[in-house]
Amino acid sequence: MKKITLALSFLLAMSLAHAQTTIQPGDSHIRYDLLRPSHDFYRNVMTDTTGKVLYDFMMEDFTTIDSNNKQIVFARSRQIPAGSFSTDTSVTDLHFKPVRMHEIHYQRNVSFDMRFGDAKASVKTTRKGVESTKNYIMKSGYFEDNMIEYIFGYLDLKKGTTYTLDNFNKDTPSPSDPYTVEYAFDDVWNAAPDHRVYCTVLRFTHGGTTGYIWIDKSTHLMLKTVANFKTGSYVLTKV
Repeated sequence: MKKITLALSFLLAMSLAHAQTTIQPGDSHIRYDLLRPSHDFYRNVMTDTTGKVLYDFMMEDFTTIDSNNKQIVFARSRQIPAGSFSTDTSVTDLHFKPVRMHEIHYQRNVSFDMRFGDAKASVKTTRKGVESTKNYIMKSGYFEDNMIEYIFGYLDLKKGTTYTLDNFNKDTPSPSDPYTVEYAFDDVWNAAPDHRVYCTVLRFTHGGTTGYIWIDKSTHLMLKTVANFKTGSYVLTKV
């Protein structure tokens, strides 16, 4: 009996060590009280499996809080490849529940206007003046792909638990394209001889991509992402 009890205790401990939790908009694991308006720049360097640089570009990111309309706006612009501009603007409610996303690729003459409901998403594509609309079914409680990376710094995570965040992504075979996130370890950056930045480091998987995200403990902004996928890797760094 004693051996059986020990075995059950071991299995329980292993189960708790690998517990899984789903995070949805409005969840208590999200620290909404920490969210602040911000204007940030990130450099993204993408390489192939040999280390050859494929893309090296800057992204300008804005986060604004519209208290009157009870919405949060996440806006981003970038130039990739050189000379080709794109912008995307995601609108959520105050709990990060997606409301609308508008994405424009200027040189390609294509734009996407997405509207989000509780368990569905509608994507209107305008390509060279021709419109088409496609509807997708989702499970309730999802985030949206163009804004989800903004919120990782506001997650209140415990070590030993894997968290799943469902994510709408029109560019995947299934529109459900979830992230899994774990609190991996703490780190300290020596940003300057007299300035240390204390970081929380998250381990994540997203489809075929795996990597780590460094979060500034004081500002809760993402400082760096290092990720690998089948055909290469990328490093995203706040500048």
